[in-house]
Amino acid sequence: MNFYVWLFPIIFIFHDMEEIVGFIPWLNKNKSFLEKKYSKFIKNYEGVSTEGFALAVFEELILLLIICIASYFSDFYGIWLGGFIGCVLHFFVHIIESIVVRKYIPALITSILALPVGIYIIYDSIRILSYPTTEIVIYSILGALLIGVNIRFAHWIMSRYSKANKI
Repeated sequence: MNFYVWLFPIIFIFHDMEEIVGFIPWLNKNKSFLEKKYSKFIKNYEGVSTEGFALAVFEELILLLIICIASYFSDFYGIWLGGFIGCVLHFFVHIIESIVVRKYIPALITSILALPVGIYIIYDSIRILSYPTTEIVIYSILGALLIGVNIRFAHWIMSRYSKANKI
């Protein structure tokens, strides 16, 4: 399990690098299309800078590393497993987003590449840990909630930083 614990931040940063590098330029390039079809979405990213986006990813990485370190030293992997399941579900969301908008979105390529690896890690982790199904479901729900709450916090940081450092 200790090997898998450290694959989580590697997979996370591999995926998020595509988003950091490509999201804001993609957003600017597709602004009129997104305003027409997905105005609610575009409002969430109004005025966001690449630096603000990168700061939000950095905050997420810090939380992820805390979870990994705690799992590694405590030999308890429930929250780690829930977070990793949430991350892999996040890959599905990006693939569905791309299908819905019928365009490449920054996050699609790494989501497609990381998805089978992530599914295998989940499968093998569940086999290794032999947690009962109810615990896996509980950890998955907790992981998804943790990710959901933290994404909102990361978006808040991203917006605040972007607005405070607007050039």
